Amino acid sequence: MSAMKILRVLASLLIMAQLSSAFRKRVRGALRSSTEPKALLAELEQALGTEEWAIHELQGFEEDLKVTFKALPKNARGAIEAPSARYALHRLFIQRHGWMVKGLETGGGAWDAESPIVAMDAHVPKEMRELFEDRLGNYGMTLHELAVLAATMKKMFERDVEQRLRIVYEGMNLVEKESLDLAQAHEVMLTYAGAYIVGPQLEDLTTAFVPKAVADLKEKFPRSKQAEDLLIKIRMDIAPGSGSFDFALMVKVLSKFGHQLGALEDTECQVMKERLVAREHRSGSGRVRLGDFYAAGNGFVESPEYLRARGALDESNPEDPKVLIPNYLANPSMCLTPSGYYSICCFDECESLMDQIESGIEAPMGTPEKIASLVSALPSFNRTLSPTLLQLLDEVAGHHGGMIPVHGRLFSQWMHQAFPRECSFPHVTGVVDRYGQQDSWVHSKVQHDERQRYFELAHRAQVDAPVEADAPMWTMHEELVDRKAIDKHLLRSSRIEDLLLCGTVSFVGFMLAKSLLTPVLSSRMSAKSKLL
Repeated sequence: MSAMKILRVLASLLIMAQLSSAFRKRVRGALRSSTEPKALLAELEQALGTEEWAIHELQGFEEDLKVTFKALPKNARGAIEAPSARYALHRLFIQRHGWMVKGLETGGGAWDAESPIVAMDAHVPKEMRELFEDRLGNYGMTLHELAVLAATMKKMFERDVEQRLRIVYEGMNLVEKESLDLAQAHEVMLTYAGAYIVGPQLEDLTTAFVPKAVADLKEKFPRSKQAEDLLIKIRMDIAPGSGSFDFALMVKVLSKFGHQLGALEDTECQVMKERLVAREHRSGSGRVRLGDFYAAGNGFVESPEYLRARGALDESNPEDPKVLIPNYLANPSMCLTPSGYYSICCFDECESLMDQIESGIEAPMGTPEKIASLVSALPSFNRTLSPTLLQLLDEVAGHHGGMIPVHGRLFSQWMHQAFPRECSFPHVTGVVDRYGQQDSWVHSKVQHDERQRYFELAHRAQVDAPVEADAPMWTMHEELVDRKAIDKHLLRSSRIEDLLLCGTVSFVGFMLAKSLLTPVLSSRMSAKSKLL
């Protein structure tokens, strides 16, 4: 090859390298187009308190949020947008305390329908809400900022405790500024527990209920003794040996009671789940024939209409309707409702499974091979993935061009197929109305004649049922937690791939030029030395 041709090749390679460099600069500029906020959340952190426990609490929230946060799609600032923030906070409170918070939980709607700040409503100052809205709307939230938002929401619940306790004090003719002895404190705590568990919601609670709170608790709440034992345990943990309880100490004990009551209630959820699993129409299906559901015990009384409205009924075979066990355990009739804006419900067992998958992927999307490997390795998945599950996983990947968004309806639907006892079936938005007629669910109990009809249907279906497994409930309808963020994530990923490609081309070009020029230069040097 002549020297002129070599120079032309070199010129072409240099032009490509320059184009690559210019492309890098443009992409780098695009990635930095979102400016940092002018001020941090120092004033909010100050409002939450600077004591050691407050700092430790923020660190605890960050620790609990970090796995999900890392797997969610982020903007150029490394922050998550409103739909992802809402999703992460919902999962945080349901896993920590069994709290289903209105404004965080979708109620059958879409994650991007509302900002998580809606959950605050009027429970925090307007200026604080506006600061959060500005941060979330203009910049998104980092892990630390999301932890501050979570801690602020937790403060809302503590203010509920103070308000309810003041009503109890007033109803018992006690003075807030005076300390209580141990006997008085225990009586007040038990009265508070009665108002909290079986009394009206806080918004409707008055002093008229206070005198009958303890009697109603023991009469209407089957686990009243366990609730009292929990109160005693918390009191002894927080104030061991104390004989004097001021209002602030009472609030501290009762706040912890609200945090831990969900775990107590979940023990009953597990008992009910075991009773339903024992009556599965096919072992491992996560479904119970409606007639067998009504035969499972006195607690299973919801009408088919109610179950259908709450998304707990599988009617893919109208002649053999079945109750979806995880969907049923998540329905409002299983919850305590101490306030109009949150309920205490069964813990969602699917969340811990999602945590393990997110921890393995550490990204918003994963390949079907990676996800199949992670699920197969889960301790709770004591079997190999069936060909049907692998095929469905490939279908989800095909829908998204080869990758699977783990925070979307299709993957949730796949998780239901893989873990039918733990993961709820995700209905399409608008099908389920979680809060519709919530207060009147007691009027939706099944009638005796209707119950007998379903007994007969279940018996007939059991006799005539085929041996093979049912066709899976499956619809190829995707709904992502944050579609816009996923689209941006894919765009950034493609840009990075382009940069890698340009860099590779530049490197290969350099090595090619080097290999072509070295013999020519060596030849010329040799000829020159001979002349000398």
